[in-house]
Amino acid sequence: MPRPSKGPRLAKQKRESGKVFWIIRDGQRIAGTGCDEHDRVGAEKALAAYILKKHDPKKALSANDVNTIRITDVCSLEIQYIAKRNIGQTYKNQLISAVQRIGNWFAAYTIGDLDGALQERYAEERVLQPSAYRDLKLLQAAINRCVKKTKGGIQPKFSATLPPAPKSRERYLTRDEAAKLLWTAWRYRKATKLVTSKGRHTLRHIARYILIGLYTGSRNGDICNASMIPSLDRGYVDLKRGIFKRKPDNKEATSKQQPTIPLPPRLLTHMRRWQRLGISNRAVVEFMGKPVKRIHDGWDTLVEKAGLATDDKRKKIVRHTLRHTAITWYLDAGVDIELVSQYCGVSVETIRKTYRHETPKTFDNLLSVKLR
Repeated sequence: MPRPSKGPRLAKQKRESGKVFWIIRDGQRIAGTGCDEHDRVGAEKALAAYILKKHDPKKALSANDVNTIRITDVCSLEIQYIAKRNIGQTYKNQLISAVQRIGNWFAAYTIGDLDGALQERYAEERVLQPSAYRDLKLLQAAINRCVKKTKGGIQPKFSATLPPAPKSRERYLTRDEAAKLLWTAWRYRKATKLVTSKGRHTLRHIARYILIGLYTGSRNGDICNASMIPSLDRGYVDLKRGIFKRKPDNKEATSKQQPTIPLPPRLLTHMRRWQRLGISNRAVVEFMGKPVKRIHDGWDTLVEKAGLATDDKRKKIVRHTLRHTAITWYLDAGVDIELVSQYCGVSVETIRKTYRHETPKTFDNLLSVKLR
């Protein structure tokens, strides 16, 4: 019995010149993408264009039986939906890559084939359970979005067979650890070849990033996207009014809340000084005069130089640790859970589930009650 086709998928091919390029394999057929091995994003876009050109996924919407709709059609429609959304380009690319990966794996199957055993096999082959969980949740949303548009109208919602949900990170910084990170970021110098030079300060922009994260509990993207000048596609820090507008005007609201907040007085003073000294001109976080799109490599260097690196994933300090720390500190200081929810842009349910059990003062009022 012949093996079922895996459908169009990306693969690498080494040319005679020694360079490696991405190609599209579709059964016995091979198509070029024009992208070298370093341009994964471009190759994925070429794959998406190839799939759409091969067949029109919108024909699936006329199906009388939704169980006959191919998963590749579902994923093609989902990619078109994602492409039209007003979300950050980096996040958009990540979603498209995930949908393409799902579509490639389930290329030989229809919605009716998606039983528990097949989904469990996907989770096992995905190896990383958190990734499998997110992928299947994404597939669930894509199928339900597709089914809504079919000729058959409203159908029972598809519920994916999910592996255990990824555990929330419980790591937060103590005051001493936060001070270590800040001072290391401010003082660190990268060595140069010049004998007379003490080295360049290459982590001071991360010190500013840390201060914003600890004071506001903002997500990584909101901090790096904060502009000093009003803009449609970026968040905005109004230093005259002392307000941090996290959500860009042209971005649609999502489950990740981005409320506009007043800036804490001390942080506002820092930001005004950064602007006055020319440290922050166009964006709040800049490096060598250019806005920082993402804190990545420098973060690992900082954590290592501060003596806080560890191989234990539960104790590892990542960028999101700053947000977790801010929320934990606010709760520990006795700030009302509703206020923390509104200020940091996190639901009350998430706080109760993930954060509140870590704060020792949570039950102070209860313990002070004298029972008769």
